Amino acid sequence: MNDSRRIRFGFSFFFVIIILISGAILAVSADGAESDGVAKKEENPSIVKTICGIFGKKFPPSSWELIQGAMQKIQMKLYPPNLDFRSNSDKNNREEEDKAEKVKEAATRSLEVSKEAIEESAKLAGDVVGEVVQKTAEKVTKQTSHDEM
Repeated sequence: MNDSRRIRFGFSFFFVIIILISGAILAVSADGAESDGVAKKEENPSIVKTICGIFGKKFPPSSWELIQGAMQKIQMKLYPPNLDFRSNSDKNNREEEDKAEKVKEAATRSLEVSKEAIEESAKLAGDVVGEVVQKTAEKVTKQTSHDEM
């Protein structure tokens, strides 16, 4: 199976090369005939000129052009074009609304956390004050009991 593919590829490649070489030889011989100063209209353009006309001035493309084409394809795969045709004002309004929502949520969370922290510190302060009052009350009762004796 592989041998038949190789043979077909070889024959087709050989056939294309022969056509290109014969076209180049015909083009060179036609240029030599016109060199006597008489401009002759070419009725049948050569195959090489036809192929060059189809593919552009440079055929085959240089290696740098092939690399550029490959890089453009890779870039299109990685970064596809933005097909969102809405106006920028719609996008900016949505972004601003989203930012405002996030700021409100962050402020609400911050207030809740600070409220809890204040409540806890108030409880601790109340406990400390209560202990101090209790100790002073015990001291006062001890002093009054010593004074009564």
